[in-house]
Amino acid sequence: METFPNAEPKSAGEMAASERAHRSVEEAHSDVEELAIRGSEAVRSSAARARESIAHTTDQAAQYVQAQPLKSLLMAAATGATIALLAGLLSKQHRHQ
Repeated sequence: METFPNAEPKSAGEMAASERAHRSVEEAHSDVEELAIRGSEAVRSSAARARESIAHTTDQAAQYVQAQPLKSLLMAAATGATIALLAGLLSKQHRHQ
């Protein structure tokens, strides 16, 4: 226990209260560490599942493109044209304001 110069001795009640407070702080610290560990594990697990999902989706897309190359090309062209059209409309609208 830490003592300070010129400090009056603590009573038994004060020492007991101080010890309880110290234990409470230690328990809270332990709980926070446990929550941090569990949170970190949850983030790692979620990231691993996301990577697996992305890899699976990428594989499916690659298989589709190999099986349907012309259809894939037409869908990509239509998507690009739509994005270009929307960007042009937004740009035109922004200039008029």
